[in-house]
Amino acid sequence: MAISCEVALDRLLEADPAELAGRGETELTAHVRECPRCQAVAARLQEGQEELGRALGELRPRAGVEEALIMARARRRRMLKWRKAWRWAAPVAGAAVLAGVFLLRSPDTGRMPGEIVPLPVKRIEPLVDAPLAQNVMVFEREDGSVTVIWFY
Repeated sequence: MAISCEVALDRLLEADPAELAGRGETELTAHVRECPRCQAVAARLQEGQEELGRALGELRPRAGVEEALIMARARRRRMLKWRKAWRWAAPVAGAAVLAGVFLLRSPDTGRMPGEIVPLPVKRIEPLVDAPLAQNVMVFEREDGSVTVIWFY
């Protein structure tokens, strides 16, 4: 029983290279030998497989197994060496950065950290002193005006 071109084209994608060449005694090889269209598709698939084989053949490892193991061990030793150095270097570097931040940000005022520092208040002098029996006070403001405060 011969197969149709539609079935043959589906099977060609999964076919063995011998079947693509028309060698063997399967329904697919018989159809490929007889049908010029399927024969052309099979030939193109064979060319693609050969191109892929050549490309994969060119992809070789840059080093052999022993050479790769030696390189990996050397790289691991270098990484371990850096890790050991960073175990003490990182905390020292962090402490130095924090010390620099504290020294640059806070000027040396002789005060303790967190000490409350009162801001200087501009003193307004009274222009007139009222007698002790009277509850009044007069102040001159910065803009030249006068403020009078009566105490009851």
